[in-house]
Amino acid sequence: MIKKQRKTYWLNYFRPNVFIKSFTDLNIFLLKKTGVKMLICDLDNTLSPHFTTFPTRKVIEFCHKVQMIGIKLAIVSNNSKKRVTKYVSRLTPDVVIANAHKPLKRKIMKMLDANNLKPSEVIMMGDQFITDVWVANRIGCHSILVLPIVDPKGDASSNWFVRFLDSLIYQHLEHGNYLKLDYRREGVIDNEYQII
Repeated sequence: MIKKQRKTYWLNYFRPNVFIKSFTDLNIFLLKKTGVKMLICDLDNTLSPHFTTFPTRKVIEFCHKVQMIGIKLAIVSNNSKKRVTKYVSRLTPDVVIANAHKPLKRKIMKMLDANNLKPSEVIMMGDQFITDVWVANRIGCHSILVLPIVDPKGDASSNWFVRFLDSLIYQHLEHGNYLKLDYRREGVIDNEYQII
């Protein structure tokens, strides 16, 4: 039993608190009740495919709703400043970080300090284990994993090695029954902040 736990211990670094199909499945009202003050959101393949220039109406409505209920919105992307700036021109996020260099956490930690936020008051949403979930877990904030909007293999701007690692992690977590889509819970964090 101990040996088995040791073999799978590394997976804890990549386990999200919440696993949902899409950002539209997230119940932000219940996030607010849990004390979340900021939602850090990845851009490409989380909110929109990498080849889209501007956000869809669903994305705009989602982002507006997040801010309307009093949760700050941060768009944090590894993509270029030109791509991110153009995309968010039709949104009003509280914070925008391009060239974030995830999984490095320096820029995100600096942003949290500037906004006087504790990691426990923040939740991070993205489509990758390496650049989103792992960063969140290392920072100490909660994490939401969404399914990629389009096949990551078709994204020439993404790192093939990161995609390869992500696929391995996904297989291990799915095999261990750690990833479950639960639409009844609507992606809400449970009381003990465990994966659902």
